[in-house]
Amino acid sequence: MKYSKLLLIIILQCLINLNLSHADEPYSKRMANSQMTRSGSLTTWDYPNGLFVESILKVYNKYGDIKYYNYALDYANSVINPTSGKIGSGYSFSAYTLDNLNPGMFLLQIYETEKNNQYKTALDTLRKQISKQPRTNYSPAGGFWHKKTYPHQMWLDGLYMGCRFYAAYEKAFDNGTNYDDIVNQFVLIHSKTYDPDYQLNYHAWSALPTDANSFWANQSEPFPGCSKEFWARGLGWYAAALLDVLEILPDNYSRRQELVDIFNQVVAGIKRWQNETTGCWYQLLRYDGTLTSNGTHNYIEASSSCMYTYVLLKAIRLGLISRTDYMPVAEKAYQGLIDNFISEDKSGNLSLNNICKSAGLGPASNISRDGSINYYLNGSDAGQIVSNDLKGVGPFIMASIEYEQLNQTTSLPYNYSNENKYNIRIQNNHININSPEPILNDITVLNTVGEIIVHHSGKNAYEMNIPCKKGIYFLLINKDSRIKIII
Repeated sequence: MKYSKLLLIIILQCLINLNLSHADEPYSKRMANSQMTRSGSLTTWDYPNGLFVESILKVYNKYGDIKYYNYALDYANSVINPTSGKIGSGYSFSAYTLDNLNPGMFLLQIYETEKNNQYKTALDTLRKQISKQPRTNYSPAGGFWHKKTYPHQMWLDGLYMGCRFYAAYEKAFDNGTNYDDIVNQFVLIHSKTYDPDYQLNYHAWSALPTDANSFWANQSEPFPGCSKEFWARGLGWYAAALLDVLEILPDNYSRRQELVDIFNQVVAGIKRWQNETTGCWYQLLRYDGTLTSNGTHNYIEASSSCMYTYVLLKAIRLGLISRTDYMPVAEKAYQGLIDNFISEDKSGNLSLNNICKSAGLGPASNISRDGSINYYLNGSDAGQIVSNDLKGVGPFIMASIEYEQLNQTTSLPYNYSNENKYNIRIQNNHININSPEPILNDITVLNTVGEIIVHHSGKNAYEMNIPCKKGIYFLLINKDSRIKIII
């Protein structure tokens, strides 16, 4: 009996330690670890997989654990032929779908690191698709069709799927020769879909609204060719595309300001339609939860809320929007993600809930996808609310990375208490200690293998700034507090 009781104590202590180790990890890593376990090995070339693996590389870029890079590398090797560089399952050049370009974003980093020819061949294939992609009015100055099966149509989604990769490829290999073409895509769709009264963009626009596949489009003014509603994730794709392309474009590029102006219009609308109670956003943006269709209420939706949070936090970091005006919005949004969408199982694995499974418009063979309120709330695809869809998980990880970079607050202390009594923050790669009481005698900063990076002793102070490079450190104060620091 005595041994059974001892064993139970040991098991309980292990469970407590396991839960503490989970709690000590940032949300980006916790969600990445949870979803990598759920998804297992990815073997299909598609945009949700590409989005998720791109987010995994962002975790690797910040925290440096090689398992994240290896996960992305394994995915690249599963979908790219090692000899020919041919893209495998899920890719069709002749389908001319912009969605197929999105995984090129993660592959660019893999090629930059590995320098293997098969990856460059695959990247060149995607770039060639852009050159052949059909355009509105069949004009070299036209907008890219979203897919061959959606003729003459531009969707907000497509700017994320196609133009980010286009811009990144141009920067990496062509010295930005075609930046103007990329800017033209945004200028065109914004001129057609932006409604200044609502400060929002309609989901899609058809340059030929009389085409049978564009049955969902307005046939007359105002906003001819546009779909009828503001779908939250569609605007999320668009806002993130603008932001990521602005990050790629050089500061001295002559047309950069055009995208900055468009981006500022878009984020003003995002701010306006944030739900005051939850800090998040509704599936149909210009309505609240009182909107119903066939008994289904409009609802707070996870993937779009994650995308907007990512956009706001990253734009603040890049200096594209005012920290004073937007940081309260962004922080409320991030807390809203945690409060409204995140659940945790007994093992500490995280899930992201309340994700719209999918939404689109047409084609003529599927008239139920008509862009109506009822479609977005009750459609066979848009009406499904799911958990852990990669279209939500990837943006949540990206939003978490941005939050962690902007805030850089300390994790839970080791062997002390959950209270950060020394008021420690990370600012500009410095550990800043601004204590309400003197910091006595001894401060040591160690790396993860126990090597001393900085040691201060014999000094009483209320405030100190200790420079450190990016990494994971342990801060020991007065030999009684051990606090984990992530820079």
